[in-house]
Amino acid sequence: MPEYSVSPSGEQFALPNNTDYAAEFERVRALAAAARKQGQEVVVVMGLGFVGAVMAAIVADTVDKKNGRLGKFVIGCQRPSTRSYWKTPLLNRGQSPVKSEDPEVDPMIARCVLGKKTLTATYNPDCLALADCVVVDVQCDYAKRHLGTMKTARPKWRRWRPP
Repeated sequence: MPEYSVSPSGEQFALPNNTDYAAEFERVRALAAAARKQGQEVVVVMGLGFVGAVMAAIVADTVDKKNGRLGKFVIGCQRPSTRSYWKTPLLNRGQSPVKSEDPEVDPMIARCVLGKKTLTATYNPDCLALADCVVVDVQCDYAKRHLGTMKTARPKWRRWRPP
């Protein structure tokens, strides 16, 4: 029986099976190869939460000022968990997986996925092998103990001990 990931709107998405990974990698590999033929760099953004989805769209929306060409092809990668897999098919439809007060986020994601075709999403971490550049935007709660110094900062999930 398949497991599902449920979006905030209640839509269910079946999690991929182990047998789905090879075809998914081939889909993304072909898109990356086509982008490279057009002179684009391939950027992988790990994590499609609030920061990652917007970062992926911003990079995918960039245009080279010198020649006016699209310079980047972005692959957003989200792990296929019941909690978060739904972000992948939603983004691939051109729909933002995050809600933002910024009115430019939704149209930018739609423009990059459906219009420019410079943004796609996958659940297959093998996409990292295709990257010219990797941006990691995964949740890592981080606390700074003192303003202006990172020497006493720590991740919130780990008991902090002074150095």
